[in-house]
Amino acid sequence: MPTVTEVIKRRLRGVKGHVAVAIWEEADVLDRARELGIACSQKQAREIIDTIDRKQDCSCGITWDSIDFWLYELKDGRL
Repeated sequence: MPTVTEVIKRRLRGVKGHVAVAIWEEADVLDRARELGIACSQKQAREIIDTIDRKQDCSCGITWDSIDFWLYELKDGRL
């Protein structure tokens, strides 16, 4: 998984002016898993963040629905 610094350097290289940035982290996944009653370790949360980053749809971005989807995949043994 890339670090915050690596992501910022890569995504903002050459960017000038105003930007909008949303950052999702392992804690978001872990908190949501607790809310949904799904067992999720820190390692699994990291894997979910990595998967979301690789598979995100640029038209939709990353949302709570994205996190929920992958948590349910984890719960059902498909992740």
